[in-house]
Amino acid sequence: MKKKWILAASSMVLLLAACTNDEASEEEQNGTDSSAEVEAQEANDDNQVIVETSAGDITEEELVNRLKDMYGDQVIQELVQMKVMNHKAEELGVSEEDIDEEIQTIQESMGIESDDEFYNIMEMQGISSEEEVRELVKQQVLLQKLVEDEGEPTEEMVQAEYDKGEEVEARHILVEEEELANELYERLTDGEDFAELAEEYSVDPGSGSEGGDLGFFRRGTMTAPFEEAAYNLEVDEISEPVPTQFGYHIIQVTDRTPFEDDFEEVEEQLYNTLNQRMMQRMGEKQQEMFEEVEINVIDSRYEGLFDQ
Repeated sequence: MKKKWILAASSMVLLLAACTNDEASEEEQNGTDSSAEVEAQEANDDNQVIVETSAGDITEEELVNRLKDMYGDQVIQELVQMKVMNHKAEELGVSEEDIDEEIQTIQESMGIESDDEFYNIMEMQGISSEEEVRELVKQQVLLQKLVEDEGEPTEEMVQAEYDKGEEVEARHILVEEEELANELYERLTDGEDFAELAEEYSVDPGSGSEGGDLGFFRRGTMTAPFEEAAYNLEVDEISEPVPTQFGYHIIQVTDRTPFEDDFEEVEEQLYNTLNQRMMQRMGEKQQEMFEEVEINVIDSRYEGLFDQ
């Protein structure tokens, strides 16, 4: 995966008042002195005593360095995530109205009637401010847009999932390159033998030598994109290449078994399955966003923080 870098450093904002050409000229003449004054002020800030004790004083610099050592990795990762997601949200046009609507939806699902009650509950969960809540909701709206989320699974969607059966039997060919996956898919659609191609090309050490055979499996045992593709195939149907964190899969379902339990007995389980798939897709989209961003760590103490 290609990784570059993005600047992660603090900056000083200089507030410049309107001035005449003469004043500008004077500032140019005194530039060296002004810089020296700024550096001296920064040094004084670092050495500022914030706690005095009979055993010795604690300075601003000591506190900052201690916090960096203890929490720097986590905070920097959170800040980078916020920058990346805010940039993407702006790119996709996530608006304040979108955030308001999502908060309203969340409140209704929780049975909450007022904003004050909602924010009090969020504070009890460790989310300390309205601004932080809105930031998290913005990220949620963004991820929903990226995966084209249609909202909570309906009873019809859950019934359709039930109709796909409790288990599927499948085989697959796993390769690392998308180009090779596309080539193999075309060869399969032209009538070449699935098992032979799996034995020759699949990099799955468990199933490759078995013609790609995975046997029967239930929901929750495979990564979400693979599982969703497999359960949506008809028996003997072959999928187009399915990307996952392992590579590119070409899947063929060879059999399926229906549920022994009635729909009402497994309805909640299937509802949760559909929600879990959505959450995993969101996580994958989030990861894709980070992979597209150039990150350059300037401070050597955090070198390698974003390496994969």
